[in-house]
Amino acid sequence: MKVGDIVKLPRGCRNHWGLPTGIAILLEKLPRTDNLEYDWLVSTDGRTIELGRQIEQSAEVLSESR
Repeated sequence: MKVGDIVKLPRGCRNHWGLPTGIAILLEKLPRTDNLEYDWLVSTDGRTIELGRQIEQSAEVLSESR
């Protein structure tokens, strides 16, 4: 996954954040100081939220950025 990709977030993530569609655009990789390396800043359903990089394992890429 890379900045600009459009993804469908997993059901658990959508339910947790109360997101009606869960379709998100990956905006930026946010560095972390621990062993998890980075989080994702995403725009989804009119909101901008920070999600852990584990979405890379569970989100479905709908459209890859060029």
